Order: sequence, then structure tokens, then C-alpha cells
Amino acid sequence: MATPGRSCPVAYRYRPEDLAGPVAFATSTLYVVGGLYGNTRALDAVLARAAEEPSPPEIVFNGDFHYLDVEPDRFAAIEAGVHDHHATLGNVEYALTAPDDTVGCGCDYPSYVADDVVTNSNLVVARLRGSAGPTAARERLAALPRHLTVDVGGHRVGVVHGDPESLAGWRLALEAVDPPDHSARTATGFAGTATTPETVVDWCRRADVTTLCCTHTGLPYIQDHVAGGRRYVVANNGCAGLPTFRGRRFGVMTRICADPRPPADGLYGVAVDGLRVDAVPVRYDHDRWHDDLLRAWPPGSPGHAGYAARVDRGTWLTVEHAARGDVVLGPAAPT
Repeated sequence: MATPGRSCPVAYRYRPEDLAGPVAFATSTLYVVGGLYGNTRALDAVLARAAEEPSPPEIVFNGDFHYLDVEPDRFAAIEAGVHDHHATLGNVEYALTAPDDTVGCGCDYPSYVADDVVTNSNLVVARLRGSAGPTAARERLAALPRHLTVDVGGHRVGVVHGDPESLAGWRLALEAVDPPDHSARTATGFAGTATTPETVVDWCRRADVTTLCCTHTGLPYIQDHVAGGRRYVVANNGCAGLPTFRGRRFGVMTRICADPRPPADGLYGVAVDGLRVDAVPVRYDHDRWHDDLLRAWPPGSPGHAGYAARVDRGTWLTVEHAARGDVVLGPAAPT
């Protein structure tokens, strides 16, 4: 029986074909920013980097922009900043607007994720529900689309939160995709059915996209797949608002651009048919974010138990692990 945090509501389900319709907008540069997690310092960093682009990029916040922002002023700041741009629904936003709290955090955690992680996530969202603002704010979140398709320089790019079949799907997690990264599967305890390259290509073809952008599962990577003489790219940005690499204190977002040259701050990326897809760092003010976290989530709280260590030390993942297939390290890859 599904329990809070491990359930998959019917409302999460959709098909890859649902991404195959008209594009939501067109741009020459797209930022896909997943998992801000309520980090207003990361929001500031994203907007500051956008201001440095030769032409203004379009920004999609693809879910879980709320989470640790339980202080009403911080919640309001995230709301205001995100809704100045494009946004899609994440499981956190869904959980905040669900008619009851039986979905818990809404993460649809797979069985290999530890029970204490699920419990802490449920408790964080339960507290966050009290900070979600007036009815109008909840209605605005509830009205967000579950996915978007964007034209970037004439290329169709699909943006989801989880995977092309579920809002909170885990089939595009680093540990789930083939060929297997055995260190990722060992570190996460992965168990279940792997996602084959054939599955990814089938999703892309059915969605009529050449690039799929996602987040949700916490660990970033970019991977390309080749089939029938065409290349398809998956870019999972992990989290923009939390450190994602071992010993590094920055988040990651995905930058997609019609200019095939790698950005100077690119960590890793690939050019496909003239379209450049890169992971770039979200270099927020770590010390201020650390203070924000401690103020809202002191030791002993579920937010502290779940995220304080990651905020300070990152994860086990290295940049080299995140560059998969023919994806290459970028100019700013740590040495």
C-alpha cells in the first residue's frame, strides 16, 4: 500500500505525446532551473547570471522551487521571483495545493530511498503548507503546467520535473539510467528496472523533442543517445539550490543555447546539431544560505537532518560522473 511520500497520484501521470504539441515559446537561450528548494540566494544568482548573457534568456523553473522556505517572507520572495518567468509544477508545489496532505511531500520515492529520508521530507512539506500564503498564491501554483515544450533556436526542447510519464518519476535519475554507473547505484542503493537508451529515445521521438530537461532526483548529469542517425540529449540539473558535487558549494542549472560555443563557466556539456546543452554552476552566497537554513531549520529539525550535511559538504558525486556518453567536461570543470 502506498504511503505518504511514496505515492503517485493519478494527477502525476501523462504521456510523452503530451509534449508533442505546440511550443510554449521560442528563445535563443534557455535556462532550466530545477530544485531551488526555497534558496533565495540561488534565485539571486540565477537572475544575476541571466543579466550577463548577450541577450536575455528565457527561464523555466521546473518545479520544487519551494521547499525549505518556511519563513513567509522567503516563501513570498521565491513566489515573486519565479512567477516573473516561466514555471512548471513540481511535486512540492503539487503537495502544497493538494486538497489534503495524504500525498506527504509528493516525491513518489522509490523503495530504495531510506524511510528516514521520506519521513523528513514529509515533515518539511507539512510545515511548509503553513507558509504557502493566501488562496490566490495556492491557486497560482495549482494552475502551473506539468511540462513545457520550448523552441530553442529551432530545436524542440521538452521540460519536465520528473520524467516523460510522471510528474515525480524517477526513471531519469542518474542511478536508474543505462549504461549503469555502478558507483551511483552503490551509493544510492538502486533497485528496480533500469532505464535503457532505447526507452529514452522512444520518449524523445514520441514527444517530438531532441532534448529532455528534468530535475527532481537530486543528482545532475547530461547524457546523449544516438539512434537512427539522430542524437538525443537528457539534461538533469539535480538541484539549483543545493550543492550537488563532492566538496563543492554551488548548485547546477541547465543552459541551452543556439550558439554552439561552450559557456566560459560550463561544467560539462555537448553540442548537437548546433544546439549547445551545458550544466552551469549556480554560485549563490553559501554563508548567507547556510545562515538562512539554520534559522529556519535548527539542529533537531527535519530540514536540518535532511539537508545540513549536503549544504556544507555536497554529495558523493563528482563532475566527471555527471558527464555521460559523448558529453565532455567544460572550461570551468573543477580539477
